[in-house]
Amino acid sequence: MKRILGHGSRGLGNTDGEKVKSASATDANAKHDLIKYSLVASRVSEAALCKSNDVSPDPTKFFPDVKGNLTKIVWAHAVNNRTKLIEALSSEDIMMLEADVVVGNTGNQTDIPIMAHPPDKESDLSLENFLNFTYHNNKKGIKLDFKSDEAFTKSKPILKEFREKLTFPVFLNADIFPGPGGNNTIPLNATEFLKGANETIPQSIISVGWTTRYEKNSTEGRYSSEQLQSMINALNKNNVTQSVTYPVRAVFAANDIDGIKTLLKNTTFTKATLTIWSSEGDSVDAANLSKLIRDVGLDKVYVDVPEDLKNKLELSAASTSSMSSMMINLGASSMALLVLLRML
Repeated sequence: MKRILGHGSRGLGNTDGEKVKSASATDANAKHDLIKYSLVASRVSEAALCKSNDVSPDPTKFFPDVKGNLTKIVWAHAVNNRTKLIEALSSEDIMMLEADVVVGNTGNQTDIPIMAHPPDKESDLSLENFLNFTYHNNKKGIKLDFKSDEAFTKSKPILKEFREKLTFPVFLNADIFPGPGGNNTIPLNATEFLKGANETIPQSIISVGWTTRYEKNSTEGRYSSEQLQSMINALNKNNVTQSVTYPVRAVFAANDIDGIKTLLKNTTFTKATLTIWSSEGDSVDAANLSKLIRDVGLDKVYVDVPEDLKNKLELSAASTSSMSSMMINLGASSMALLVLLRML
């Protein structure tokens, strides 16, 4: 399975070195191409629209071929520019797009929500354009990782504008508490994010986690009981009833299976899942991680880790089966998207 990785993802630092080009004026031929794109996109997405008219449907219903096994869902990372967006939308394997949201500049707009990972503040893709293209594609789910309170605040009006069009899984993600490793990253305000997510897209899945820092080759570290309880308390305090997923870093989660299971057990007020993630180079105990996933259940764990680690996991035959037959070839929509991207 293909996993698209972005160098800017998860604190690894952005090394793309891409320069944002200023948008050119749209001429008559460009407008004609834009009209043609709209017609093609509407035809391509017609079948997908029949799949669900609900805002942010349950991923297992939107991707019925996974048969409830969340470990089968395939992710693309750091979809923070037009090139990566086209690649992900055109893939037959990719099902969920993860992208980072900061406040920054595009070629002709300033101080707006854009798709980029800190410390970058420039991109050729705004949040508005990202949502527009995923809406027209309507085949993939999205996970928006907000990197600051300001980014989330400025994104809320845009999310509200698109809300009724987002008939695919939507995860709203933020780190709202400090976690293992004493990361210097400032967490988002827990109350403001939880309330804002509910007001903006109440049907979305809230993805709330902890900031982390990992020392290379370390095999120690875990989420403390205080860190886990702080999350439960915040969700209770804010009367969260939306579905919740807890993104936990594999290297730390694998060191305390009982603690992570207790986190889910104590989330009695709403449906809860795990999203297990890992950065390239993390020294993860694959055997312990496999046990954690099996104990929690394949229907309650999204597995979003590098391919080499995923291949070491011992889950079940069903969790590693090929998904090549489950997605429609998006060649036509890819070409149409490419035309539209050039117009912006």
